[in-house]
Amino acid sequence: MPRGYVLPPERVLCEQFGISRMTLRQAMSLLDREGLIDSRRGMGTVVTHSRLRKQQQELRSLSEEIRDSLDLAIPARSVRDFFELHEQQKVYEIQRLRLSDGEPLAWELARIPERLCPGLERFEVVKTSLYQILEESYGLRLESCSEEISAGIPSSQYRKLLSLPRNTAVLVVSRKTYTDDGRAVEFTRSVFRGDRHSAMVHSVRKKKSILKGPSSS
Repeated sequence: MPRGYVLPPERVLCEQFGISRMTLRQAMSLLDREGLIDSRRGMGTVVTHSRLRKQQQELRSLSEEIRDSLDLAIPARSVRDFFELHEQQKVYEIQRLRLSDGEPLAWELARIPERLCPGLERFEVVKTSLYQILEESYGLRLESCSEEISAGIPSSQYRKLLSLPRNTAVLVVSRKTYTDDGRAVEFTRSVFRGDRHSAMVHSVRKKKSILKGPSSS
């Protein structure tokens, strides 16, 4: 349904789908939490923008999106320490602006140490997954990543770059990726529009094993 579409009244929807009002209201509550609908006094229930989810399900290469630029640069101290680089060692900086139907959604800066993948610029990372290149051409076996997610107030640069509406926050994600032997291979900072993204983390609580002590005779 297009944005701005007004849903029919509860009675009509219940008759259309053959469900009770309780079931319908539970469904509406879920859609409201997902940011897909908005109940407005005097108007009814209106379809809104679908919020794009960031879900930690698998290692996903950010360079599967369109690349804007790839450059070699001497990194800041924090990045150099993360990769354990000497002062003059460089990193590849891949910057990209992610779009949806021409609308800016996120800005990303991925850093890859040159010493792990010299000559990276010769590959078409626009057409090929960066992770695939790192694994197949450089023999780097990517195993895990950690992400730090926080909300923030955008700078004027990000506000202009992402065409942010006034008083809109951003979702900042810092991701660190490691190989199977523990080497740091990627450091990415992503800035997402807060009005178009939400973060969802799935957690599983493992059952504790029951330890039996020695029995007394």
